[in-house]
Amino acid sequence: MDLKQLVYLCNLEQEKHFGRAAEASFVSQPTLSMRLKNLEHELGVSLINRTNTFSGFTPEGERVLSWAREMVSVYQGLKLEVDAMKHGIQGTLRVGVVPQCSISLTGVLQAVSARYPEINYRIDVMSADQLLKRSTVTPSMWLLVFSN
Repeated sequence: MDLKQLVYLCNLEQEKHFGRAAEASFVSQPTLSMRLKNLEHELGVSLINRTNTFSGFTPEGERVLSWAREMVSVYQGLKLEVDAMKHGIQGTLRVGVVPQCSISLTGVLQAVSARYPEINYRIDVMSADQLLKRSTVTPSMWLLVFSN
């Protein structure tokens, strides 16, 4: 088992189509299919319901997929960390706030900008429900800032 196989599995979950998953993985569709079959063979379980098209994951596949997501996420985090060590933190920080937010976002962002000048910001004002629906981070990654 290698990390690329787990990335392919995650891409298949996201795309729900072998061809598009292969494209997202920058490999051919036969390569993606073969690597996933090799993963199934190595683990000794069927991970994917196959018909003429992608038909979802088996119960075992769902469990493996849960681990794969975690491992791929950790790997991507490691790559970002190393890149930040080499080049400084860069990119866009998306901040979602509710209208009744009592903190001074300007002050917080100015402090962050002073330390990380390469960061751009995108502020989205939305309801709490919208904020939770659109969140792409896990609850353990939430940073809550409270002010007096």
